[in-house]
Amino acid sequence: MSSSDHKYLKLRHNTWYFQKRVPKALKHLYPDQVLIEQSLETGDIKEARYKRDILLGQLRQREQLLKIQSQPRQRFLQYVDELQDVAAKQFVGPGLMWHEVLDPESVRKASDPEYVEAFKTVMQGKTQSDRYGVTLNEVLDHFIKSSEREELHTVGTRERFKKTVVVFLRYHNSDDIQMSEIERSKVFGFIDHCREKLSGATVQGHISRLKNLWDYAYSRAWVSADNPFEKHKINTTKGRQMKQPFTSSELRKLLAVMENQPQSMQLLTQMGLYTGARISELVGLKLEDFKEDDGVLMMGIAQQGDGKTKAASRWIPVPLPCHEALKRAQASAVNAKSEYLFHDLVSIRPDGRHSYAATKQFGEIKRQHVTDRQDKGFHSFRVMMATAMQQADVSELETAYLLGHSRKGLTMSYGYYSKGYDAKRLLTAQNKVVGVIRQWM
Repeated sequence: MSSSDHKYLKLRHNTWYFQKRVPKALKHLYPDQVLIEQSLETGDIKEARYKRDILLGQLRQREQLLKIQSQPRQRFLQYVDELQDVAAKQFVGPGLMWHEVLDPESVRKASDPEYVEAFKTVMQGKTQSDRYGVTLNEVLDHFIKSSEREELHTVGTRERFKKTVVVFLRYHNSDDIQMSEIERSKVFGFIDHCREKLSGATVQGHISRLKNLWDYAYSRAWVSADNPFEKHKINTTKGRQMKQPFTSSELRKLLAVMENQPQSMQLLTQMGLYTGARISELVGLKLEDFKEDDGVLMMGIAQQGDGKTKAASRWIPVPLPCHEALKRAQASAVNAKSEYLFHDLVSIRPDGRHSYAATKQFGEIKRQHVTDRQDKGFHSFRVMMATAMQQADVSELETAYLLGHSRKGLTMSYGYYSKGYDAKRLLTAQNKVVGVIRQWM
């Protein structure tokens, strides 16, 4: 093996990462992801190559398994189409009905289970069989295409449907599952499994989306059984904690600790503190999400339609204290040939959680050096930002826009909201808030 063999390997902070473009056959498992990235947890190149080869082998096996699994249903559907074309003519010769000529024995396909089932299905005047029934991924694909065509949902909502299906299939350790195989007992198991790590509200969201997919399939006669995702009682409030703001002393301690962290983590913390943006919104920033408007440097939050809500997509000023660090981060991303500003913090995962590693890293720093309280974390900056806006007498409408909250019900008294923002006016509001926060420090 060549000593320069670094294919699919990337060194980051003395740790090797596996990085490979998502294979076409596995695209549905990595919705809207371009790369598969995973830490190899080693700084030794030989060990990294060994682990890389294992991962490549696992990916190939999964591709092959998916190919094999998908073939029977596709063969069945192809046979159904062919037999239906002939059956429509009824007679295939003088006094001969189609089924007398094309029965499995006559065409020597009695040992072909897909053909046998297709023959029975067409004989019964049907097009589907429980044995080779419609799958969850097929329903999702039809649902997404219908949603796009009819403009029924936002891009963010459609992405959440995709992620929910990925989570459900992972629980079943499968690349796909027939709708007829989804039983209520399996749904109970899925809920219990999710509740170990996710909030009740998140689990409820998954179940609600799966219920909608089942209803969609039912409306098209692809399934006939009762919806197994209905009537599940999930406590969406138990265990939830409202995030609390950092105290002044905690904030000073946190910022002091961050001075010894990589520049990317320092900038991420500053941006969170001075904008109140969610960590997922910041880590997902791309180099293309920055522009100058009327002399004000702006950054586009959730411009790929991946925001938590529709209101999350917004253009806000880059806080003045962050300008110099931002320039360095942009240069670093360019040198790394990455489209992401926080290229060394972003996680490329099948579930689309770009901020997974950054969240864990920030949480560990906070726990070790500041406080181990679970109700204090990166989201505390958002709480503090809202408080600072109130103390700085920033209008409720400006506050809602800067934080990416819904503005429904608020008096639309500012003309700039017709186009989204007025750069200078938003910068003035932001500067007031920065002043308040610096007083706390």
